[in-house]
Amino acid sequence: MAWKGGRQEYRGQWQPEAPPGKTLPGWAWQALVALLVFFIVLGASQSGMGVAGDVVAMARRAVDDDITYDDVKAWVAKLPEAVATVAGFDIEKFWARGVTGKQSVLTWPCEGEAVSFFGWRANVGSQGMSLHQGIDIAAEEGSKVVAVTEGIVTGVRQSESYGLMVEIEHGQGFSSIYAHLGSVSVVKDQKVKKGETIGTVGASGLATAPHLHFEIRKDGLEIDPLTLLPPKSRAQ
Repeated sequence: MAWKGGRQEYRGQWQPEAPPGKTLPGWAWQALVALLVFFIVLGASQSGMGVAGDVVAMARRAVDDDITYDDVKAWVAKLPEAVATVAGFDIEKFWARGVTGKQSVLTWPCEGEAVSFFGWRANVGSQGMSLHQGIDIAAEEGSKVVAVTEGIVTGVRQSESYGLMVEIEHGQGFSSIYAHLGSVSVVKDQKVKKGETIGTVGASGLATAPHLHFEIRKDGLEIDPLTLLPPKSRAQ
């Protein structure tokens, strides 16, 4: 590509140079799109208003109209306040309000200490790493397992890896999973209350010792349970 007399050569043809301020260079478009996606993901988690609404409106304008550098500059100048709002987002309160309509604190699914945590870890007996999608809570075999909050049992099944497990839907896309159980005291489609016993700790599936594997998911995506459960000391 070359420039000549206010025109640019593109694949052997000369085309008029775009007047300054009318279009954005490629790198700027990439940065803008990345920024839009980032704030849509964060902002949409709260509502369709506020930062989420602003981002969606800007995205639509970017698609439907030609926006200038000055347009983008003015829009970005308003972001610090919106970012501060998103940064102060309290996921625990969002969970509680989304499920019950009022603030409450989740209860731990069983007595005991978390001994294995959410995140990537080396595979045992093989190369590579895998995502540990929840936490493991060491507990005595036969001790009770309870629902962390109210919901409806959507699954009671046996898994080769998770063993005997229960899944509960809590509304607003949230669900919880309780695995390696020794026994189950609920059935599919049963409504459960916060703190209600759903089974007992066991060592079913690929568990090597009695413990509870516990997961929380939002729209099918795993969330670190320790970001939602009440603070509790980790095992040393």
